[in-house]
Amino acid sequence: MARLRDDDDDALSWGDEIGDPSHIDHEADAAVPGLEGGPTDPDTTSDRGTGSGPESASATGSVLLVVYGVLAGAYLLFTVGWVIAIQSSVFVASNLFIDIMFQFGEFLSIASPALWFTATLVLTRRRRAIARVGWLVAGLVIVAPWPFIVSGAGI
Repeated sequence: MARLRDDDDDALSWGDEIGDPSHIDHEADAAVPGLEGGPTDPDTTSDRGTGSGPESASATGSVLLVVYGVLAGAYLLFTVGWVIAIQSSVFVASNLFIDIMFQFGEFLSIASPALWFTATLVLTRRRRAIARVGWLVAGLVIVAPWPFIVSGAGI
């Protein structure tokens, strides 16, 4: 087997030399704002007995994920409810403009659950989770397919 030259050995190294400009120390990561889990982060240095440590945060995050999933499913069902309600409606327009506006309103009513859900997630990004859940629950009342609900599910 042929002996490797020195420059070939360099290709097998990871560049762990001291003078490597792309090397970042772990201590420098802790000083960067926005990075979680650094040694100066009060959430990770708290007592484990208080219930405010990383284990509690991950349990809360899991519950929120399930709540968001259930609410997303409800919004998806509302979209289906709007489609059914619009298909069962009868409208005769007297002119083209009124017909176009009515169809645009139908489109917006079908899209309203998805728009509300997306807007709530985007606009409440920096707020507490309870505020986001509150706006999502309020949206369930606001964008509900009321024509479908009031008509007795199309009966």
